[in-house]
Amino acid sequence: MNAMNNFDKSSFLLRGCPVCDTKNGSPIVSSNIKAEGLSFESLKKHWTGFFKEKVFFSYCRCRNCGTLYCPTFFKSEQLENLYSNMEDNTAGVSLDLMKKTQYGYYKVLKEFSEVKGGYLEIGPDIGLFTEHCIEGGQLNKYWLFEPNLSVWPQLKRLARNESSFVVAPDMFELSIVPDRSVDVAIMIHVLDHLLDPVSILKEVRGKLASGAILVCVTHDESSLLAKIMKWRWPPYCLQHPQLYSPCTMRNIMKEAGFEVLAVRKTVNYFPLKYLIKHIFWAFGIRVNMSGSTGISVPLKLGNILTVAKA
Repeated sequence: MNAMNNFDKSSFLLRGCPVCDTKNGSPIVSSNIKAEGLSFESLKKHWTGFFKEKVFFSYCRCRNCGTLYCPTFFKSEQLENLYSNMEDNTAGVSLDLMKKTQYGYYKVLKEFSEVKGGYLEIGPDIGLFTEHCIEGGQLNKYWLFEPNLSVWPQLKRLARNESSFVVAPDMFELSIVPDRSVDVAIMIHVLDHLLDPVSILKEVRGKLASGAILVCVTHDESSLLAKIMKWRWPPYCLQHPQLYSPCTMRNIMKEAGFEVLAVRKTVNYFPLKYLIKHIFWAFGIRVNMSGSTGISVPLKLGNILTVAKA
């Protein structure tokens, strides 16, 4: 009896499109071993990293709005368990290169905002983007929502005035933020991970002042790299219940009540050896490339930055 015949549908969440709730999307991409045919316990070892046997929940295309999503996915309590054991995904990329990538995001923000007033960031991690906004902006109040307590010391070192700096562990406990008090909101690689992204965006919008700017960075499932690599594309993974394109980012922002001002391809900076190693890994070939050549490569690898106005 194969794994699919052993599959108990009650083990996972069954859902419609996360944007419009349309059911029965068209199948688009699956791994050879489908996550929906395995148990939760067996999927834990596939949660992070690159594996010879790539496993993820199958993605469907919504027949109504075009969003690419997983109709079967982890339940909320399962995700809490998995994220509590999350490993570092940036290992192998230097802090300087990560700062350089984030500064590219910041320069786009500056085109649309004076970066002053109230600041809200969901999932700031160690605060690289936050630091750019502190250094270059005129902000007077910060709300940072970061569940990984191990990075809190790095976040709190950014505070110049403790009374203006709030760090909270629950990513979506936005009730502590006064309505209409935020002028700049940031979500970098957050929307890709949310089970109910529209509700969260609507809640964020309620905290924004009129004309405030929201910046979201997401993967681009319509990118050339995604088309070339097909099911091997790294963002097809257990951490992403849905993936976006410029078109579907515009759809979800409209659904949440935002006006989209721009959708841009982003540049990421990587060490050359890191890129070569991960290209091999994506195709199931393990290679060891220690040391550094000192060469970094700027690439548009399939991420997009969306700027929206409340």
